[in-house]
Order: sequence, then structure tokens, then C-alpha cells
Amino acid sequence: MKCKYEDESGENMKKFTLGILAASLIFLGGCLKQKTDKSKPIIKVNGSAITENMFKETLEQSYTLSGQGEKGEQTDELKNKFIYLIHKNRVINDLITRELIKQQAQKRQLKVEETEIDDVIDNIAKSMGGKERFKASLVLNKIDENTFRKNIKIDLLKKKLVDNLTGGTKITDKEIKEFYEKNKEEKFRHDEEVRASHILISASEAEIINQIKAENTDKELPKEEMEAKVKQRLKKVKEKAKDIYKELKNNPDKFAEYAKQYSEDPASASKGGDLGFFSRKEMVDEFSEAAFSTKPGKLSDIVKTRFGYHIIKVVDRKEKGITPLDEIKPHIERYLEGKKKMESLTRLMDSAKESAKIVYLQEEYDLENINKEYRSLIKDIKEAQQKESQKTEKPETKKEEVKAN
Repeated sequence: MKCKYEDESGENMKKFTLGILAASLIFLGGCLKQKTDKSKPIIKVNGSAITENMFKETLEQSYTLSGQGEKGEQTDELKNKFIYLIHKNRVINDLITRELIKQQAQKRQLKVEETEIDDVIDNIAKSMGGKERFKASLVLNKIDENTFRKNIKIDLLKKKLVDNLTGGTKITDKEIKEFYEKNKEEKFRHDEEVRASHILISASEAEIINQIKAENTDKELPKEEMEAKVKQRLKKVKEKAKDIYKELKNNPDKFAEYAKQYSEDPASASKGGDLGFFSRKEMVDEFSEAAFSTKPGKLSDIVKTRFGYHIIKVVDRKEKGITPLDEIKPHIERYLEGKKKMESLTRLMDSAKESAKIVYLQEEYDLENINKEYRSLIKDIKEAQQKESQKTEKPETKKEEVKAN
């Protein structure tokens, strides 16, 4: 489900947080199955080794999190190779950057305590609806908690490094106003919006399967048994949504109370189900259709989306226009702060890479060679497309060309 511009970097983040773990993994640079790694080194960064196993495992995670499946699943050979090179380039850059972050943090005597990692994991688990969902997502992604902790540690080191570089970054009112005036037509003009609250009773088939697998780690259930369990749980979920809806029809003023008690969207449940203002395109179609066809103060019918069953209460409606500066000011401030911090980190990493002794022990992992291969492949793809275009050209067109000549 889509949501509005309200995170630190100014980019969209999901209102429904069932995918928070995957987002965390991407942000952390991919989780490695960090067993004892005896594979051969492929790159050395100031003497520290990046191994073949580290590359392969991070590459696999990169494919998984991008939703493109594992390497080799594409039926088109050129397309498969093209996607592989993109992932390969990204993974190698990420592994080098991670090593440089560790080295730069050590140079500044920056450390991460275990309690800090605990706090991050607790927050992620809370955002996902509890420890059970968190652990089930780890199982689904084939990642153990110790591995996840190690990657959180890298992320915290990066944040500490940024804070060390930027100190108390302060954004002035002048900077905020200039950004607003420059971008208000493009970034802050909004369509018609409604403000609504909702109660989500989760009915994601994929999540239910994930939960059942997590409950049965000692054995793999037969397909028929799994399907029966999923069907049974989906039925219970639907009945639960109906019961809650029936009670709210008689007691609409208790909506916020019920949302805190029953909603399985942790991002909004603590706020009584409040989603704030949103436009049609910011939510999945079924949800938007119900919200925008319901009058303020009224409940919609139960709505089924890929997330589950929703009970929606519309609170307010807003005509299209430009969001006032006072309303968007805190978001602009966070965006500009994040932008300044990332620019500082980028400058440091660029400088660190320039001065670092990076040795590619195998040519196939050399970034310069990968880029050459990429450019060559682009040329091959264009030639293949031209040939395909000529094959599909209509005979009538060729006849007309002959006549014209």
C-alpha cells in the first residue's frame, strides 16, 4: 500500500509495514549468511579481504530483495546477463563501501554497543507487529538473527560516522522556505485528498504461509495440509473482521479504541488507525475506491486488499491544491538534514576510495572490467533489438519502400 512523503530522506515509505524487514535488509546493504568463511579472497581493501562467499551470498540476497528471483531464472539470455551485471556491480560497490565504513569508524574510535543493536531490533519487531512476525520474516528470508545483528551493527556504524562528520547539522528557516518555493508546484501540489482511519485484519496468504512454516520448522508440511491450514486461518480472519465491523456499526465512536486493540497495521494502530490525508494514487485501488466514496464521519463496508480486510472510517476531505509551508515544514527540514548528511558521507566515501588500496585478485570482479562488459552488452542488446524489429516489419511496408525506390 502506498503512502505519503514523510520519512527522513523525503522518499515514500509504506504505511503498512509487513515489508519492513525487507526494506531494512536493502538499507543495510544485504544480509550475509556469515558462517565461517574459508572461501578465497577476491578483493582486498587496505589489506582486508572480501571473499567469494561474501559476494555470492550478498548477490543472492540482492536478487531476492529486488523481486527478480535468483540469478539464472530469466528466459532471455541477454536480459539475464544484463540484470546479473547490474547486481554484480552494485554488490561489489556495496561490499567495498561496507569495508571502508568499518575502517573509517575504527579510525575515529566509533563503536556500537550490543544494547544499541537490541533497541533497533525491538523497534523493527514492533513496527512489524511483534517478535513473532519479525522472526517469521527472518525464516522466510533464510537469515538467522545473529547475521541480522551484524548487519545492523554496520548500519549503526554508518549513522555514527555521519553524525561524527556533520556534527549538529542545522537547517535554517531560509533554506526551508527556499526549498519550498522552488519545489511547491512540482512536489507539494496535491490532488483531492481524504483523511481516514482504518483497522486492518491481516489476511496475506504469503504471510500466513510464512507463519505456519515458522511454527513447523522441524518438518515440511505436505502441500494439501498447508493449503488446508491456510484456508482455515483465512476463514477465521474474515469472521473476525465481520465481528469487529458489526460492533463498530453500533458504536462508531469507539473506532480509535478498537484500532489500538485490534488493528494489525502497527504503523497506524498506535494512533487509533489514523492514516492522515492521502490521495487516490497513494493507496491500493480497492482501499482508495472505498475511502473516496464514503462521506466524512461514516464507515465504509469491509474492504479486501492484498493486505487483508480493512474497516475504514473517513474523517475529513480536502480539495486539490498546494500544501501550505507550515504543514510540510517538518518534513522538508528532515529531508534537507538527511540530504546534507548523505552528501557528507558520499564525499568521505569518495575520498576514502580514492586513497584506499583496492586490489582485485580476480579480473572478473574488477569494477572497470564489469563496466566494460556492461557497455558491450548494451551494444549487443541494441543490435538484437534492431534485428528483431526487422523480422517483425510488415511485408506491406517493404513493398511500399520498393515502389518508392
